[in-house]
Amino acid sequence: MVRFVLRALAVFCLAMMVIVGVVDATRSIGTSAMTLTPLADSWDAIAPGSRTALGEWLDETAHPVLADPILATVTGWPTVAVFGGLALVLALLGRRRRKRTAGSLGG
Repeated sequence: MVRFVLRALAVFCLAMMVIVGVVDATRSIGTSAMTLTPLADSWDAIAPGSRTALGEWLDETAHPVLADPILATVTGWPTVAVFGGLALVLALLGRRRRKRTAGSLGG
């Protein structure tokens, strides 16, 4: 069941990556320059105020010296890269592991 959920989340992240990639490609064509949307802009467009609430929650639960730079760094990354990375990690966590046999060399 856990593998199924991880794979479903990986597919969702992959779909989000494609959607944001198409939006970024369209903007890049329109401006004749490479345009990548930061995660902060996408997050604020989808759920206004939740990023600020997360920052406040992190300040209360974690040390602000640690929480502020991490949140600022991750939200500055391109949305396509964040969802692509999440899709990759979730897909690897949700994959089935092959059983190794005594005579196989990995091939």
